[in-house]
Amino acid sequence: MNKSPRRAVTCGMTAFRCLAIFAFLLIPVLHAEPSWQKELTSPSPGPFVVQVPVTLDFELSWKGAINSGKVRIEFAPPDVKKPGTFVVRSSSASLGAAAVLFPYQSHFWSEIDPVSLRPRFFSAVETDKKESVTTTVRHFPGRVESREVTKITKTGKVKQTDKVFSFSPVFDVFSAMLHVRSQKLDDGDHITLVIHPFDTPYLL
Repeated sequence: MNKSPRRAVTCGMTAFRCLAIFAFLLIPVLHAEPSWQKELTSPSPGPFVVQVPVTLDFELSWKGAINSGKVRIEFAPPDVKKPGTFVVRSSSASLGAAAVLFPYQSHFWSEIDPVSLRPRFFSAVETDKKESVTTTVRHFPGRVESREVTKITKTGKVKQTDKVFSFSPVFDVFSAMLHVRSQKLDDGDHITLVIHPFDTPYLL
């Protein structure tokens, strides 16, 4: 069992994974457990909880070339019917010359409690020319369980890694977005959360 969030970020194949992590400006983690826990701010939602369907589309550039990649994030997509659950899904892909050199696709899915804005379930499938990685994260009271399955494209070899992070509250990438969006923030205010974006926790 691991009880300390990590600060190291290994990018490897998962370009969108790194984008998602760095988008939150991760701050260093102090390894003394009581110290970093004291930095955490309230996990309660703020007064601006908006849960209407919203779709965000991003175009990515690479080495000065525009339209080298695309990212779509859908909050409460209308075609998804899961009563009592706020769903966020996203997809991304490299395009053009970037796709020739670095083919990459991802599909993310998050199920969030609409009242607490805490995550219940997260899944990700990421594929490039070397491997395909499927990550499943389940959130329980007091712990987070993750499973990462990596399949090597060339050999078909499969590696599975299971982890348990014994801590609460913990957010995923999208629930953290919603939490920050809900807050009334004045100049100088800050938010510090534990996020578990994939198979490893970090301090945001």
